[in-house]
Amino acid sequence: MEEQLGTGSGLPPHLRVSDAERDRAAAALAKACSEGRLTLDEFSQRVEVVLIATTQSDIDGVLVDLPRGEAVAYQSPLPATGWLVGVLSGSERKGRWRPKAKLKALAFMGGVTIDFRNSVIEGPEVKITAISWMGGIDIIVPEGVVVHVGGFGIMGGKSVRLADVPVLPGAPVINVRAIAIMGGISVRTKRSRSRLIDAVHQVLPAMGAQGTTQLEKRSGKSKGAKADRQRNQVLSARDGLALASEILDHLAGRGYPVGTMGGSGARRPRLAPDGTVTILFSDISGFTEITEQVGDGASQELLTTYFQIVRAQVSTHGGYEVKCHGDEAMLAFSGAGQAVRCAIDIQRSLATYNEEHRSAPIRVHIGLHTGEAIQDRGDFLGRTVILASRITDEAEADEILVSSLLHELTAASSDLSFSSARTVSLQGVSDPQVLYPVRWC
Repeated sequence: MEEQLGTGSGLPPHLRVSDAERDRAAAALAKACSEGRLTLDEFSQRVEVVLIATTQSDIDGVLVDLPRGEAVAYQSPLPATGWLVGVLSGSERKGRWRPKAKLKALAFMGGVTIDFRNSVIEGPEVKITAISWMGGIDIIVPEGVVVHVGGFGIMGGKSVRLADVPVLPGAPVINVRAIAIMGGISVRTKRSRSRLIDAVHQVLPAMGAQGTTQLEKRSGKSKGAKADRQRNQVLSARDGLALASEILDHLAGRGYPVGTMGGSGARRPRLAPDGTVTILFSDISGFTEITEQVGDGASQELLTTYFQIVRAQVSTHGGYEVKCHGDEAMLAFSGAGQAVRCAIDIQRSLATYNEEHRSAPIRVHIGLHTGEAIQDRGDFLGRTVILASRITDEAEADEILVSSLLHELTAASSDLSFSSARTVSLQGVSDPQVLYPVRWC
């Protein structure tokens, strides 16, 4: 008989939980999702609860119906779907369903819709081969799920519209190989209607009168006793998602930690570290040339994939995303070792991606430095940041370079190794700097 998580954890319900305990709970949810016990949307909602949990009872509530320990292997009763075909007609898969690890979709003068939000995914990855011949394929995924899109178009095209939100820890990967021949293939994120309404209703109190005014302007109606009904009418309209996005962006700009919001509340953001920090910069090598070769649309798709990979590793290693701008990611860590390990896993993840996308690889150069930095509303300023940026400029494609101080702090770690030091002159830095390449492959 399976043991149950949650109240059977043996910890007092009122006990305040740590980041490590939240991470363990998120890992348990990821395992349950990979076993097919949770749909992607259920996984997303429960992880959000875990990431904002303050007490053990918060975590118990989302794990109580899941097994722990050496549980009996779970067999999903749902039949696995391996093919979706729309020939001169339409084909749709949504609601609760189970895709095979390798899924194929064909639209020939027809349409195919694949909605993963309530799907049951068994395993860490789904590979989709999507072929659109004078037809259309629409692939919908929950926010926070890692999506990689490759392929090509012949008198056709593909579009990728993914919400710019942190990656959910342990979320499965959806790899899409899109082949559009005089047709179109879209990959996009979308919230369920109930979660969208919950999200907007949660942020309205924080926005006060301004939030209500925005709703009334969008609905075209005046203030009055029918405000609640107007809100639902607005949210059921076609522009409901755009409205929610506007409100969430507004709150984010005012410092509210909204991230991705659902019925359970805002996702708990990683707090910016105080005091001594390790700053990591990661830039795509030759991104200007890549844009000239493949065009703006394809280069933006590469950027989306790149930032998803970076954010997945930041979440795994407990880092803080300072900003992702242009082709550059700036990250901060409270520990030197975790920063170097994150850099290594970014390079390894990109190497795996590049093996499967040889025609359009993403190669980055990474630089790190440790020291005191000035924190200003979530951003970091000062000499430590400048040095980390200059070190990144010195690194070559696929290389990780660290400062001599960071090397001293991490050289004793048995799982980290470095190549011979080199002395360089950095732009704007008066003294020569000794830098160490990190061995990662």
